[in-house]
Amino acid sequence: MVETILLLISSLLLGIGSLVLAGWLVASQQFASLDGLFLTIVCLVLALVFFLNGFWSLRSEEFRRLMAERNKQ
Repeated sequence: MVETILLLISSLLLGIGSLVLAGWLVASQQFASLDGLFLTIVCLVLALVFFLNGFWSLRSEEFRRLMAERNKQ
């Protein structure tokens, strides 16, 4: 039960962190080099993976059951 919430929170935080890093690379013009472009693409793919993991966690049956138990109280 707690694992589901921790997984969701960590996935969202890591996804946001990856997006922030990609935005920082674009804002500081470091994505113009080949290394910077590769790092930006990797950050965006990691953000996608973490957000999909968070979405999958939200859609899971365990999370729905946890919310249903919480609403009963």
